[in-house]
Amino acid sequence: MRWRRPVALPAALAALAAAAAASVAVRWPLAEVLEHFDVGFSCGFPDEVRATSNHRNSRCWRSSHKGVLVEGRNFQARHEPKARLPELGALGPVTPKKVGACVLAVLLLGGIWSRIMRWFRTPKRPYTDSSVGASYDSWTREGVLEHYWGEHIHMGSYTPMSIQKGYSKRDPFFLALFRATLRPMKDFKLAKIDFTNEMIDWCAPKTPKKILDVGCGIGGSSRILATRFPDAEVTGITLSPEQQARATSLAKDAGIDNARFQVMNALAMEFADNSFDMVWACESGEHMPDKKKYVEEMSRVLAPGGKMVVATWCERDPTPPFSKSERDMLDFLYAEWSHPFFISLNKYKEYMLGTGLLDQVETNDWTEQTLPSWRHSIWVGAWRPGFWLKIVMRRPLALLGFLREVYTLEQYHLSMVSGLMVYGMMKATKKAS
Repeated sequence: MRWRRPVALPAALAALAAAAAASVAVRWPLAEVLEHFDVGFSCGFPDEVRATSNHRNSRCWRSSHKGVLVEGRNFQARHEPKARLPELGALGPVTPKKVGACVLAVLLLGGIWSRIMRWFRTPKRPYTDSSVGASYDSWTREGVLEHYWGEHIHMGSYTPMSIQKGYSKRDPFFLALFRATLRPMKDFKLAKIDFTNEMIDWCAPKTPKKILDVGCGIGGSSRILATRFPDAEVTGITLSPEQQARATSLAKDAGIDNARFQVMNALAMEFADNSFDMVWACESGEHMPDKKKYVEEMSRVLAPGGKMVVATWCERDPTPPFSKSERDMLDFLYAEWSHPFFISLNKYKEYMLGTGLLDQVETNDWTEQTLPSWRHSIWVGAWRPGFWLKIVMRRPLALLGFLREVYTLEQYHLSMVSGLMVYGMMKATKKAS
């Protein structure tokens, strides 16, 4: 059985400890009684048997009246107590004071555990107008994401799933780590590159000349697009000045001169209508406080006949209504990584059709092929801890932040497994003017 609500663990811990304390309290007096207790009895064995007690030459047999007689005298069995465990003897007799101390310790441990879980489950980075850019500035300066994830701050594709022997989505957490450590699994960074190329192939653009990457991060997808379409001019936009600078530097280092990067709000783009032959958006919609405006702006700058392709995390359709536990989980997933809210894949499709500008609107669910990414993000840190340990040595409190990220990644994994969240894909073509 998997614990879906970690806060239930303190109750289980308290119950287990209380049961152990009660068992000790009952068994100590019982041991005192048995130690001095002589048992006198008569027995009715099913067959004739000979039994030897502490009284010599005593024997018993089956009599004609179904009783058991003992030759010469009554058969006496004396309980010979085993040596008392030293640790129990050292503690002395049970007293109300000791029982009270035990109960108090159990309650204290339960309270501490409950407090820890409450801290984990309380979001620390709720969305504000400046939180997205500030969060990505911080992550980019710190370097942990780039070190472990490479140039692509998005999910990977683990196709074909049949060969991912190091992964099973139903595994409990530690079994999943054990399996991934011992059995083959696609390289974490390669999975992200494969995802980008599969997204391009699914969109099937022809020969775009101007490409817009909405929410470009440090430019990983932009550089692949620039390489796959060398005659195109690729523009990436982000809210983070740190990401813009890093993306520019990486493009220069790679010798890619047809990609440039700007700091710009995707909900108020400065580009003219019909500016791009292809609009690409990979995991940027999650941060948009106005999803409808997000779709409308991308549709506006897309040229007639141009292709739009979007990848984003979505929550399930709101029918049936979300339960309280689902609502609580979504609220945590929103606010821990500066997301205002998520919407369903069908709602995105509704917004795309609602623009009146797009044709051939198609959606797809890529949850299964991207699902391993969540836990794989944790495993790469567990397998190669040197980088984050150096940070912890300089700033010990950073360990709490890393533990929060592990907890959050696991909650996303569980939400995708349960169907509360899905990985949504959308594509469309802009109608001719």
